Amino acid sequence: PDNYLYKPTLPLSEFGVDDDEKKDFRKKEFISFENLQNGNLLNCEEVDFFEERNVIKNSINRKTFSTDDSGVFAPYSIKELFFVNNIVLYALFDETIFKLEEVENILSLIGKSGFGKKSSIGKGQFEIEIDKNFKGFKKVDSNYYITLSPTIFNKNDEIENCFYDVWSKFGKFHSSQTPFKKPVVFAKSSAVVKLKNKKEYIGKALNNGYEKKSFVQGYSIVVPFEYKEWKDGKKKNR
Repeated sequence: PDNYLYKPTLPLSEFGVDDDEKKDFRKKEFISFENLQNGNLLNCEEVDFFEERNVIKNSINRKTFSTDDSGVFAPYSIKELFFVNNIVLYALFDETIFKLEEVENILSLIGKSGFGKKSSIGKGQFEIEIDKNFKGFKKVDSNYYITLSPTIFNKNDEIENCFYDVWSKFGKFHSSQTPFKKPVVFAKSSAVVKLKNKKEYIGKALNNGYEKKSFVQGYSIVVPFEYKEWKDGKKKNR
């Protein structure tokens, strides 16, 4: 959502949450830029980002031209996600290679064709608008960062410590006799990493194909933030 990120993937003890508040705090999935970068991790919020709605569908048997074997009209419903808040996408690119207009055109093309596995039936389409007021994230004197997207950790990033949840991606080739790709394990968005040196992004790409090559991108922009630990009821800078 606009002006928010997912809350950092940290143990609840690191947020300074009381035992009787842990259940409610787990529901608070987002945190504002300001609170995150200033280290106010307890100020997470519940934000209406998307909602599930029942959508009526219908399937046609092309042999009988009916919706089922009995010939009776038989629609069914499935649940789909609808975003109720503006989606914000952060893009980091090399200005010596790309111009902003080129990046905008590429994203617009993706939006017109649709994104995701249901793009062939008209899902996943979007329009973009460049936020010219956004000048980048605030500079913070910290070695702790939060990732904005799923990441494949790279030893060359010199990660000294990290907190993360895992997500396994089982990719497939389209229209292939060998459709399956090698599974890849990502660190989910909002992973927390402590870096030896300051960086704007981390991660790497992998070839996750078997007989055919297929490259999966595992890079993520990272946002620095103040990270304090709780000891004896008091916060101490790390």
